Amino acid sequence: MHSALLWAALAFYGLGMALSFPSFIRRRATLSPASLGALGFGLLAHGAALALKAMEIHRLPVTDVRGALSVFSFLATTAFFLVYIRYKIASLGIFMVPLAFVLTLISAVDNGALPASPEFRGRWLIIHIASILIGYVGFFITFIAAIMYLFQERELKSKRPRTFYYRLPSLEVCDELYFRSLIIGLPFLTLGIVMGFIGASRQWNGLWELDPKILGALVTWFIYLILFSARMSGSWQGRRSAYLAVLGFATMMVTFLGISFLSGPHGYFPNLGPKP
Repeated sequence: MHSALLWAALAFYGLGMALSFPSFIRRRATLSPASLGALGFGLLAHGAALALKAMEIHRLPVTDVRGALSVFSFLATTAFFLVYIRYKIASLGIFMVPLAFVLTLISAVDNGALPASPEFRGRWLIIHIASILIGYVGFFITFIAAIMYLFQERELKSKRPRTFYYRLPSLEVCDELYFRSLIIGLPFLTLGIVMGFIGASRQWNGLWELDPKILGALVTWFIYLILFSARMSGSWQGRRSAYLAVLGFATMMVTFLGISFLSGPHGYFPNLGPKP
């Protein structure tokens, strides 16, 4: 049932994505009700799939890379609706939904084949993992806002804006979305890292501080801390902040996915690396 619901969510996401293109091409200010409806049904099916999986395994369904991607894509789609309700930006569907679709597709293919690490059982992980993922979703929106800002700035500086210019929000809206998502993502990532350190100090032995994923998360946190500090001080604005946000997102994804396969204590494969 879980797998069927996940594939149903994927089908609705694909339909919603396809229906969002006409609004973008025709320069409509908002997405069509059909597109939003399809994405909404996809989100409901996705949430039901995750709930069934959680009841089946009696814990958060993030015990392997596919489960983590599924939860992330669900949260990203939820964030899309929240941002769309506030800003009514039709182009958000073009930038955010395709990634959610791809991540859901990866999680739906041969779902459940990966082994589950016993390290995902601790109750402290509810706050740790939820905070980390919400922080990552916040930075995903920061990344999307930065990309839209860079595209829009390039069009304005060209002095001959092409049709793409009229399909993106203004620089002011991009900057506002950028900063608001940043100040949401950083506190949640900070909370997730702190809870992770508390839980690891209680349950793991050895030099757990040198775990690759922990180091990667700290590097990601440091990049966004620099970005936040620079924005608050007013020393970095516009393009430089946007480029650093792109770098931060790349580092985040490497930490979220790539390094997870090298991490022993809390990677996605329990048989890799040293045991706690």
